[in-house]
Amino acid sequence: MKRPTMLVKAVLQQAALDLDLSVERDIQRIECRCEHEGLSFLTITLPLLSDALERGIEEGSFTCPAGFSRHGSLPRFLGGFFKRVFDKDGRLLPEVCPETVYWIRQITRFFKKLKISCSPRRETKAIKHFLEVEGELRMLTSQVERKDNILDKISGIIWAQVFPELDFVSLVCHHGPGVTADRRLANARHRIDQWYSRSELTYPSDLHCYPNYGIAAEFGRYGEGTESEGGVKYVDVRDESPVRVVFVPKTQSAPRVIAIEPSNVQYMQQSLKDYIYPILEQHRLTRNSIRFNRQEPNQLLAYRSSIDKRLATLDLKDASDRVHLHLVQRIFKTSGLLEYLEDARSLHATLPDGTNIVLFKYASMGSALCFPVEAMVFYTLIQSAMHILDGRRPSSRSICHYSKQIDIYGDDIIIPVEYTDFVIRYLESYGLKVNVNKSFSKSNFRESCGADFFNGVAVNPVYARQVPHDSDHDWEAETVMAWNATADLFYMRGKWHVAQVIRDLLRRVVKRTIPRTRTMGSGLAHFSYLFTTHLRYNRDTCGWKQKRLHYDPVKRKDSIDGDEIACLNKWGLHVESRESRSRTRSNGSPYAKPCLSGRVLDGESRGQSVRDSYARVRSEDPYSDASLCNSGVCSFPDRLHCTGDSLCVVCSLAENGKPPRSEGADGEASLTELGSLALTEVIPDPLRYLEGNAFGLDFSTSVKRGSFKSKCRWVSLVG
Repeated sequence: MKRPTMLVKAVLQQAALDLDLSVERDIQRIECRCEHEGLSFLTITLPLLSDALERGIEEGSFTCPAGFSRHGSLPRFLGGFFKRVFDKDGRLLPEVCPETVYWIRQITRFFKKLKISCSPRRETKAIKHFLEVEGELRMLTSQVERKDNILDKISGIIWAQVFPELDFVSLVCHHGPGVTADRRLANARHRIDQWYSRSELTYPSDLHCYPNYGIAAEFGRYGEGTESEGGVKYVDVRDESPVRVVFVPKTQSAPRVIAIEPSNVQYMQQSLKDYIYPILEQHRLTRNSIRFNRQEPNQLLAYRSSIDKRLATLDLKDASDRVHLHLVQRIFKTSGLLEYLEDARSLHATLPDGTNIVLFKYASMGSALCFPVEAMVFYTLIQSAMHILDGRRPSSRSICHYSKQIDIYGDDIIIPVEYTDFVIRYLESYGLKVNVNKSFSKSNFRESCGADFFNGVAVNPVYARQVPHDSDHDWEAETVMAWNATADLFYMRGKWHVAQVIRDLLRRVVKRTIPRTRTMGSGLAHFSYLFTTHLRYNRDTCGWKQKRLHYDPVKRKDSIDGDEIACLNKWGLHVESRESRSRTRSNGSPYAKPCLSGRVLDGESRGQSVRDSYARVRSEDPYSDASLCNSGVCSFPDRLHCTGDSLCVVCSLAENGKPPRSEGADGEASLTELGSLALTEVIPDPLRYLEGNAFGLDFSTSVKRGSFKSKCRWVSLVG
């Protein structure tokens, strides 16, 4: 506990310099309580003062939490700070110094969000709460299904227009960056060997599990050949894989409970998420309210509201876990989205103790669809509450009117203050719960999307993410990089003393000089506004270079070499991602399915079947009578070329009995020569892109998350 105590003392000393306060007794109290209570004092007990401060500002009266001695209504610890915010009786002062509010929050919340596991007792309590929420949802089913004409009308108007109909060809399934319930590595996931029977109509396996229709045909149609080697196994509802409920670090008082989805389910969810995001951010009924990629609008509104108090910021407790499945079905029943949402959802979960439960929520945190679905549900409920309170008849015009007053980013909600009480009651009537401790409407304090403001001044603290171990041997690469980023944040805020204490500590840990730089880039370096140190001139590039400590990710063996389908799936998704980014930059059209013959289908063929798209390509080919080879009788030595991804002239001519003609001097060419010509010149070899690893794809290893190896190297500085 020496180094955590040292760092908190440095923060106190910086506060004393900025506010001209005496902190000697506060430092003594910190040392004493850390010695007797350990790290829990900094991570659990001390943040209670910050929560009490925020509620005191909101309610106008401070109540000291248990565990702190008092002088009147104020705590003795940090008493000099609190006296600048409240009077002796705990009443909020007419004029409050925002800088003091910032420093109280910085001191008390510095170690609140360390990425370390909670105690087993707290994890057991979290699982118990998870089950209690499921029980509440089960009991609230009838209440969620109660008669509510306004909600039904608004749901029908919004989502029937935003998502009138979905075309499965527009969905491009791909894997996400996280872990999966079946514990498959990143490369291994590209072999899709399991698919749900109930999802076959909305997410056809022959479109998403194979590189092209030709290879899919080799393993039979749906319901046929499911046990063949390399084919997809179709799973009935009773045999579907559950989500795996696990804990991830949030705070030491309670862990974050998430549900890890199976790889094949996450594979479907990512496609629907990518389809939903741009539509919601562009459609006229939702573009003013729902955002996923930019937090700045919510942060700006929170800043303005901390001054004029016109808008309220709401935060929902257990937001994702309290979205009832029946509520989702009710809201989206008139849209073309519902069946896709249902088919990309897991039905049951396995708890850490092995217990299996049926889920009444739509999805827990960990699902790729959790974030967009909860935002759409909250938006619909808030629209309904505003219409009910104002007695206005729902219409597209009224929805557009209210949408300009609502801003939603996940579970961070901003609405006008006059609607706050009724919106809270309406949300809670559908099983949701507003977090009172993080919702603000009366005072000059606002909090939204990680930005905290008091009276127009940013008061969000810098959080420590890693434990500053007393032993240098316990500092891993992730710890060093995290504390270097923390030091830079303090430096950029002008807290020079704290930044220098952390940087001195880092130099002792890594046992080498860490350079300063005005040009941030790869490698370990301290940011500086003034100068760059330890430079050397590079004659080859005619520029300066700097030697930095690099932490390169460690890779683990994850080979799919030799697995034809897995390799082509990974390559195809990589090419589609590159092509979609370029199309988005050029014409704003992000959706198209690549074909593995080296040609990418354009926007005109997006709604057509794959065979129709190839027919259009064949019409440009001199051998117009060539057709896709799916007969299975092709004698070409490389069967990979004779699939749905290429135009097999050889088989077409062989089946029709027509000798191929040529423009050459002989007037006639052999069947083998013509087939070779068609496959090498007319249709490029789909595997040629894999030669030399042209796209930087790695088919043999995958990155091991959280594991690094250090190495010093010279970095060229630009600008």
